[in-house]
Amino acid sequence: MKVLLLEKIKKLGNIGDLVDVKDGYARNYLFTRKKALRFTKENEERFEAEKEIIEKANVEKNKLATKDSKKINGKTLMFIRQAGDDGKLYGSVTNKDIASTFKSEFLIEVSVENIIINEKIKEIGFHDIVVELHAEVDAKLRLIVARSKEEAKNILDNEKKQAQEKNIDDKKADNKAEVVLENDIELN
Repeated sequence: MKVLLLEKIKKLGNIGDLVDVKDGYARNYLFTRKKALRFTKENEERFEAEKEIIEKANVEKNKLATKDSKKINGKTLMFIRQAGDDGKLYGSVTNKDIASTFKSEFLIEVSVENIIINEKIKEIGFHDIVVELHAEVDAKLRLIVARSKEEAKNILDNEKKQAQEKNIDDKKADNKAEVVLENDIELN
């Protein structure tokens, strides 16, 4: 089915592009969310008449998304869940849980499908996610899942220690490399 895009969609096209998509995708996703119009002469004329308005609205959405991204980018969200001794959760942390946390913590409305989780969150620890706030604006966050706030604090402290140790090891390796380079220079 040929459709006219009303907004930029990743891996599909930009505003005003005429693209060919599967019927189900068009009917169930693009049309219901008002992201596209079925390609007809009438809809093409309607789009051309409203093109400036649509593009201005997109610029405003982009500005709002950029502002929201600055609020949340790089933040760490904590989720307290029940888990077994092996660290496996009795449930999981879902996109819906994350979206409701955004609403309560940051006062930002995020659609469930705009939260990208690489793999299901079913165990205690850190998990990285990406939130698509707009087709051109993403925010990266970390989730920490623990049984209690104390355990979350311990996990954070352990990560900080490991990062510090890694920095010390990296500095030692850099110093060794400098010594080797100095010795190489002296030999020549």
